[in-house]
Amino acid sequence: MNSWSTRINEFRKVSLNPAFIDSRAIAEESAKDLLNRMCGRFTEHGLIRFLDLINTEKVPPNLYTNGLRAHDTRTRFQLSFIGKNRNDIIESIGEFNRWIPALWQSTDDTHDALDQFWEKSMVKGAGIGLPTMIMYLKDPLKYNVWLPFLAKALETLIDRTFYRAMSATNYMIFNEAVNEYLRRPFGLKPQEIDYVLYRIGRS
Repeated sequence: MNSWSTRINEFRKVSLNPAFIDSRAIAEESAKDLLNRMCGRFTEHGLIRFLDLINTEKVPPNLYTNGLRAHDTRTRFQLSFIGKNRNDIIESIGEFNRWIPALWQSTDDTHDALDQFWEKSMVKGAGIGLPTMIMYLKDPLKYNVWLPFLAKALETLIDRTFYRAMSATNYMIFNEAVNEYLRRPFGLKPQEIDYVLYRIGRS
């Protein structure tokens, strides 16, 4: 872990850029506003807008420079909310409207809503990313987005394997490990965490 400290601080030359933070934070606030106004009754237009917002960022054009692009891109979570996954989620808008309110409005700390989503949901394309994005938006100081490439990067960082089966227990194990080994020791802002993991995974 100690061998990564210098590299993580290098990655933060990008992720602490105010324009980097603002791009993500503003998009997240807009996504939360949509959830508050439309949860359970998203139109196709509203859902497309929501998927755009949760994938919005402003990053360098490549890994060899710290300077940011002049404009936002929709690349934050790689393929999770674009392409086939995006189309499948939009086609499942009825199930999206049925299942997302339970996640967004739940106050259940046992995370039964997550288990029910994965056990019963018919939201095609959701995977582990969409429901944990809802958790992250609900409380970004506590929750993190769970995706295979982020879990793999965390495994590289702490030399530990995480189970990928979709369950609230497995998510919380991953989530707490992110907080224990990355968020708290480095004082990362919520908007930095997935970027730093992405850079670790690319190293």
